[in-house]
Amino acid sequence: MIRLKDNKHGFAIDHIATCDFDRLVSVDNASILAASGHANRKRLTNFIEREMGIVHRYHCPAEKDALDLARDALCKLLELAPELREEADFVIYAGISNPLPVSTHSALLAHEFEFSGKPSCWDIKSGCSSGVLALIQAAQYMSMGARRGVLIASETLSKFNNPNALQMTAAVGDGAVALDLRASSQWLIKSIVHGTDPRFAKGMQVPGKYPYPSSTLEPDQYHFHFEEKAQGLQTLAGYWQSSLRDLLELAELDGADIAYYIAHQIDGRKNRAFAHACGIPDHAIASNFRRYGNMGCPTVFINQYAWQQAPSFSPAAGEHWIWHAVGGGFSWAGLCMQYTG
Repeated sequence: MIRLKDNKHGFAIDHIATCDFDRLVSVDNASILAASGHANRKRLTNFIEREMGIVHRYHCPAEKDALDLARDALCKLLELAPELREEADFVIYAGISNPLPVSTHSALLAHEFEFSGKPSCWDIKSGCSSGVLALIQAAQYMSMGARRGVLIASETLSKFNNPNALQMTAAVGDGAVALDLRASSQWLIKSIVHGTDPRFAKGMQVPGKYPYPSSTLEPDQYHFHFEEKAQGLQTLAGYWQSSLRDLLELAELDGADIAYYIAHQIDGRKNRAFAHACGIPDHAIASNFRRYGNMGCPTVFINQYAWQQAPSFSPAAGEHWIWHAVGGGFSWAGLCMQYTG
């Protein structure tokens, strides 16, 4: 486990690009319920919309996969910053629904998009906290001299939906995002946390092995399976709050000092409640669950993307930002930085 109080220079996120959501399958709650054999169930509809807080999500088309969504997001990022092909010192790929489990997705993408600077390439898999852990690793790589790099987060969790687990089927969506990271003295790292409680590694997993045995294939083994769900949710909530408190304590901040809390989302309520419990004001909490659902590790960055597209978006000197995620494993990751202007 890492609990680090830091005062090193951090990084700026100069550009963010997402996959083209208009090319994905738009899925409303009625479609989810019909597909699971619960059409016209008003109580379930009310539960999904009011208690879970979701009305819509996007699914990857059957003929596409997470690497395709990553390609789309990276292509758009390079349209914004074509010089990354020569200047990137690293390319990181974050995700758990990787379609090529024995290949390095980051290297495949760097090759396909003709990155010429021999960037370091590596993939990260740490549940829904993979993207924030990738940010932490990028920051540490920059502390060793890297100046600029690319982070790609992509997931297609819907392809592993368990038809018997309606609550998850209703919650998850798919998506991808690509970030342009640049070492910057205008950003100061205040604190970092990361850890895992491996007792819950099987709390949510896809047990099927690759390469799969064609003669004895059991399709059910390639869906999410759950163990000790009630205890797991309670434990996840505890780690969400404790890791957020650790970030604030190490940075010597109160929740009220946070201008932007950009977090993973497992439903429309919990991350807001956890933030409130730590004193973070409502206006500082990014939220997009109602439209996108739980996309896994890209969720954090698509939250940030939505904020940065707003005409009113303008970071001010002295503001503190937190990127934070807790997910299956259970693993948690958090990073607090101050924008010094």
